[in-house]
Amino acid sequence: MIPLIASIGFILAIMTFIGGFRMVRRADHIEESIMHRVNGYVTIGIYVILALACIITNFKPLYLPLWVFGFLLHYLKLVLVKKRLAVKYGGYMGGILLLTWLALIFTHLPS
Repeated sequence: MIPLIASIGFILAIMTFIGGFRMVRRADHIEESIMHRVNGYVTIGIYVILALACIITNFKPLYLPLWVFGFLLHYLKLVLVKKRLAVKYGGYMGGILLLTWLALIFTHLPS
């Protein structure tokens, strides 16, 4: 069940990444910006659920700082968006979040 949730979260992260680039180009589409925001919050929620599930089922003290670091990257992305710096740094942060999903989540899922 955990790999399925991780896959859904990764797909939502990709959709959020692509939606963010589309929003930068065309900021006048309100529906797209709402969908981008919803995808982002759902992705963060799935990340927290996965972190808790993985920590509960397969607790290793070494993995806890990695999960916290990944969450802080998601939080930093939100802070950049709130301070209107997303146009300048959003693409880099979106790419880093995708790498976080690939490197952190898929390599530290319990088998």
